[in-house]
Amino acid sequence: MRTLFVVSGGDAPGINNVLAHYVRAAAQNGDTVVGADGGFPGLLNGQIVTLQAEQLIPWMGRGGSIIASSRDPVLNQSYADEQIKAVLKANNVDHIILFGGNGTLRYIPPLLKSWGIACIGIPTTIDNDVPGTDLTLGFDSACNFAYHAIDGVMATAHALRGRIFLVETLGGSCGNLALAVAQGSGAHAVILPEYEYEDTWLAERIISALKSNSYALVVTCEGSRGARTLADDIPKWTGTRVRDVRLGHAQRGGMVSHRDRVLAADMAHMAFTALKDGVTTGVTVVENGRVHLQESLAFETTISPDRMLYETLNGVQAG
Repeated sequence: MRTLFVVSGGDAPGINNVLAHYVRAAAQNGDTVVGADGGFPGLLNGQIVTLQAEQLIPWMGRGGSIIASSRDPVLNQSYADEQIKAVLKANNVDHIILFGGNGTLRYIPPLLKSWGIACIGIPTTIDNDVPGTDLTLGFDSACNFAYHAIDGVMATAHALRGRIFLVETLGGSCGNLALAVAQGSGAHAVILPEYEYEDTWLAERIISALKSNSYALVVTCEGSRGARTLADDIPKWTGTRVRDVRLGHAQRGGMVSHRDRVLAADMAHMAFTALKDGVTTGVTVVENGRVHLQESLAFETTISPDRMLYETLNGVQAG
């Protein structure tokens, strides 16, 4: 059995762990594993590299991906199906394991299936916004990265009182990551793209926190209204300077958490076992704390941050 790994879209902590666990299992069974260097553009160009356990094990604690990814939509080219089949045949590849988030797993596995190419998808995104799975690979590590940053600013919050801290997470137009971080860090307010808020409410919330706790912590998602201007607006509303902390893409490359390491091991085992059993299409998903394989994802459903949790953290009714 010869497996090809492809990373499509954004990277996330845990990818290298899946690769290491899978390659080790493959080697023990006399199988081989290769990777497409540069996502699907790399695959179309025949950029195939051999993956070995001794190469991957030192990367298991690191975020990112040892094989490069790409967001280029090359599979919509008229020649893509025949070219991919030719590259797979030339490299004796039996099937593909695909790392990806919402967009990748929505469109590419069905496309590969229509071309007769076996594929197992692994939900991989720090945004945790893939329908059909309770958890995506990399989400927990991204939360932990944010906590390290917040713990640092909280040290200043207690040493030098009367300050406002604004922490912006990644997440694009999905607020799941920001909401989880706000809950875990005890933020006084959380601003998400999915729910509207009143500027006067936020100002009052911050002023109240300053009076009762001697500091205020606001967590916001990068895609929220005002994400680019709040650091300038809040001082006008409150008369207090804002310390602006933007985690940026460093949040995608943090150290891999224990939970993501275990999740990666389970997903690698599930994918390897399924392919050994002759499965030709499927996605590894988490449901009720356990990893299992299902044929496809329910993309007709939408993923929205927990409204009740949002309202509880903010002390408001979501708009």
